[in-house]
Amino acid sequence: MTEDQPATVDEAPLPTPVGQRIRSRRLELGLSQAEIAEGMLSPSYVSLVESGRRQPASSALSHIAERLRIDVEYLRDGVDASVRTKARLALGRAEMALREGRADEAYEQFTELVGDPGLNDEQSRAARLGRALARERTGDLEGAIEVLSELADEARQTPAVQSWLDVAIALTRCYDRAGDYDMAIQVGEEARRAALDIGLENTDEYIRLGCTVLGAYSGRGDLVRSNALAAELVAAADRIGAPYTRGAAYWNASLIAESRGELALALNLVDRALAMFGEGDDLRNLARLRLAQAWLLLQGTEPKAQEALAILDGVEAAIRQHGSASDIATFSSKRAEALLRLGRLDEAHVAANAALRELGDRPWMGGALARLTLARVLRAQGDVEQSIREAALAASALESMGASRVAALAWRELADLYRDLGRTDAALDAYDSALRSVRVGPHIAASFADQAVGGGLVGPMRLAPSATA
Repeated sequence: MTEDQPATVDEAPLPTPVGQRIRSRRLELGLSQAEIAEGMLSPSYVSLVESGRRQPASSALSHIAERLRIDVEYLRDGVDASVRTKARLALGRAEMALREGRADEAYEQFTELVGDPGLNDEQSRAARLGRALARERTGDLEGAIEVLSELADEARQTPAVQSWLDVAIALTRCYDRAGDYDMAIQVGEEARRAALDIGLENTDEYIRLGCTVLGAYSGRGDLVRSNALAAELVAAADRIGAPYTRGAAYWNASLIAESRGELALALNLVDRALAMFGEGDDLRNLARLRLAQAWLLLQGTEPKAQEALAILDGVEAAIRQHGSASDIATFSSKRAEALLRLGRLDEAHVAANAALRELGDRPWMGGALARLTLARVLRAQGDVEQSIREAALAASALESMGASRVAALAWRELADLYRDLGRTDAALDAYDSALRSVRVGPHIAASFADQAVGGGLVGPMRLAPSATA
């Protein structure tokens, strides 16, 4: 046949790699096609598979692999069983390192596994996801988002929505911690809709995703949506009954209850969440939940600072061992608040600086809140000018992240400071910024500012630590 002539329908196809491996192994064992086919297939079928004229079904390939006394996955991809076993063990070690809080080590191990021929498609995906989670734990949110976005784009092309819910949870959480609430909500709600379409609303993953989205709504200041979603998630979690899922729902609902001023309910929900998490072995989230409990004890008209500090000191080792950079920074920030309440100002200053050191110059929500805590400590120490600078930086950073409710509270705190110093014009500007953050109109804003400067509006700051898991 010349190069210009078309192929005829009778032209024999080239043997496929699968067919070649079957034939090679059969000849190695000295077996006939009839002996391979015996019990399920016909000799002609085996011949067609070996010659590349037929792609074997999964059941047929499993039968052939059994007759050839060989791993079926080797027939599919040509990877020796020892190579596959080595890769699986390495993946398990990387996942263990991540669970135990050895994030840098886990990142290196996951990176070495990306592209390893010993991993199947699902395991390769798990290695890439693990690499992203390790980046998140080390504080590299941008790097984590980059990898997670790639995984999410790939997952959107497949019909198995459940396979990418864990990716959506992680991606939503990373956007939330970076302060990009709009993107967190967009990604999370897209995944929730896709999961609903195929009936996954009663799964643990779906409720965990909802809890993560709830944190973003709360951070953005959408309290009506937050209240409704919190109630929905608690009801769904109680229906399913899995302790971890119920714990996550109670945890998030507690923060929403606190935002409504229902502190007793919030503490009750945290106690219920602690009971649920105590049944499992998720040491990281159990420690993070203790942080939330300590934070709640610092709220209200009669803060229980000594009790909160005892909880924080008791959980420090677990947070440092199992927590991320953000978790450790949150611990230091909350410890600074407890020490401030107790009047231990020098220790509070050290703790607040430690929180900022943990986060470095990353544009995280946690960094802005830690800076606000430092501003309070500085004010109590009498360093008013530096306190003003830190509070203004925190408020501006929060506003740029779209954290409307939290930014408004930060501006409000700065305005109160200006007011107490008699700087009326600066106080009015800060109150105006607070109201602008929550999109209050100019007429209402003017009335609010007049009352505030006149001393008619005072109250504690309520800045909740993230409960996304």
